[in-house]
Amino acid sequence: GLLRSVAPSGFLQGNMASRKVKYVLIPADADAPIQELDFEEVPSDAIGGFASHLNSYYARSGAKVDKEVLRDQMAAHAAKGGNTMADVSADMFDRLAMSQTVDIVPLLPAHPSRGWTGVNMYVDDKGIPKNLPLNARASDLSGACGLPTQVRGDAFISRLCDDQEDKFERQDFTVSELSADSAWAKEARLTNEERTARGPSQVPSSWLGNTQQQPARDEEELMSEATHHRAKGTTAFKAGQYDVAETEYRQAAAALDGITNPSRRTQADEQRLPVHLNLASACLHLDKPFDAISACDIALAIDDKSVKAWYRRGLACMKISQYAAAKRNLHRAVELEPRNREVRGEYERCVREQKARAEAAAGGSAFGSDE
Repeated sequence: GLLRSVAPSGFLQGNMASRKVKYVLIPADADAPIQELDFEEVPSDAIGGFASHLNSYYARSGAKVDKEVLRDQMAAHAAKGGNTMADVSADMFDRLAMSQTVDIVPLLPAHPSRGWTGVNMYVDDKGIPKNLPLNARASDLSGACGLPTQVRGDAFISRLCDDQEDKFERQDFTVSELSADSAWAKEARLTNEERTARGPSQVPSSWLGNTQQQPARDEEELMSEATHHRAKGTTAFKAGQYDVAETEYRQAAAALDGITNPSRRTQADEQRLPVHLNLASACLHLDKPFDAISACDIALAIDDKSVKAWYRRGLACMKISQYAAAKRNLHRAVELEPRNREVRGEYERCVREQKARAEAAAGGSAFGSDE
């Protein structure tokens, strides 16, 4: 029978401005009932909130990562891009092994013909390294949607509306809709079979046990991959895992760089701008000012009126004591957004520090060193 419940106490974070949205849990244990749960969505954290919510669930399971299996999996993924594990430091590998993120696969991709509404499946992204049990019911659902694969561990299903621009919200998805004969599942199967005919499926490599070389993805699939990595980067960033966020944002940027068709380029640039802005922010937190400057340069090439790009470029210049350049960048940000107190505050701090440095230098040349 249907077990309706909410998540365990402490799992949800209430908010006066929040609203409840229904989603479904499909346990890997075939004897455990499928559950219809409520998630309290906070509008200000609509994109990252749900992923963080699920990350907490998977983290509490206590399943341990087999690092050798993870290393083999990462090596196979790196080889597809012409890279090796030599590009991943031991420290970064350990952080990735300890990080907790979810893999997101669009069972029914959001599309304008459906009002940008879609249905996603979420699973632990380390299902194989953690040796999680096969989830027969979730695997059957994925197959019914035209994405045959073996799902590992507990899986969640959620409906969302995402136009990849300024509209994003969760919508109710109920247990009664899990039937393979439901309208959305039938549409998903047709959509995914058509996409698979043009290229590989949307199942992420972390779900798969094989290491076979995959053919190049078409541009629609690259866009989907970029969205996937961007969401994971945002979740990691909010959790303070800036190195993981940097890796995810770089993967998103790499996917977007593969889109060259002029008809899709504008849409790609709309994604590329926030990806590089977010990458710059992650690099600033990691004390990588030169990488942050490079990311801002790309962002400004897309939109030379991006306040965030000028602002973060200015902060990066300050980190390497290039105060004249920092002042120019921050002044431009102030010009574009004069009422932004944070931007104006950093500009004024830059002016003060530049003046202090100049006075210190002048004092040193006049009186010599005390040493």
